[in-house]
Amino acid sequence: MSEALDPTPSAAIPQENFNEILDSISPPAKPRAVRQGLPTEYRMRHDAHYVEELGARASAARSEHPSTLPNVPTAAALRDLCQEFEGLASCFNLIQQGARPLRERLGLTLAKIGVQRSIRYAQYLRLLMEDQHVSRRDIRLDDLVRQTLGDFKEELRLTESTLVVDLPDSPLAAQGDAGLLLSGIRGCIGAAVALIELSGMPADLHVTAFASGETLQCEVRQDVYAVDTNQLTRLFDMESSDRPGGRTMAVALSAARRVAQLHGGFADARPAGSGGCTFVFSVPAMTLSSVPVKAN
Repeated sequence: MSEALDPTPSAAIPQENFNEILDSISPPAKPRAVRQGLPTEYRMRHDAHYVEELGARASAARSEHPSTLPNVPTAAALRDLCQEFEGLASCFNLIQQGARPLRERLGLTLAKIGVQRSIRYAQYLRLLMEDQHVSRRDIRLDDLVRQTLGDFKEELRLTESTLVVDLPDSPLAAQGDAGLLLSGIRGCIGAAVALIELSGMPADLHVTAFASGETLQCEVRQDVYAVDTNQLTRLFDMESSDRPGGRTMAVALSAARRVAQLHGGFADARPAGSGGCTFVFSVPAMTLSSVPVKAN
């Protein structure tokens, strides 16, 4: 089933009473030993035992699940995140001008996009810098793709681009962590949107999901920004400077690759016949042998 989704303007961001929100936040709870009035010596022994127990659990977890975390240039990544925040400040300056409705609407739209990008970038960094526990449940990859698309409508609207979606009528069943998979799909879509933005031209963003043998695949294609073969191999390299999109794109794509690998799949970038490129996100499908058998 193929459908073309034209990005539409979103409603204005509601104004929040932040003082009430702050007042509603309760102070952190005191330790249980303090609340119960136990002697200080007991609390110290209890806390020391608790710390040792946590350390033992962490060591056991590391021995059972060896770390495969990629090498993230932390200082540079945090600088990138600070730049996103600086962009947000510029958006709010537009809003503060007053008596300029068009500038205010534009500022609100840019601020909303900036907040979403900053949140996604922080999530990608956390995904790359922390060991992840994958909660495997029955999911539908096609539903996750639909859920992700709404995050990028404003960005596509500003570039006068169109979202073209091709999803099957039958469900794409798999087992995995829905939250992690959403981040992986977002990483691929966000990278394609960033390339469209770099091109400075309107484009069609093609998002396709389908089953291929024992795997499920989501492909995201853009045709306006040409990426040569050498650059494609470096898009996932956070240390490389010779690639489009900067480090933020490399972080997003590396996060997508890690999510796919945690699920036994892969993420990659391939040249598109039209001169652009396609980002591929693939995970194993739910086969008959993986479907749990109900007891009689």
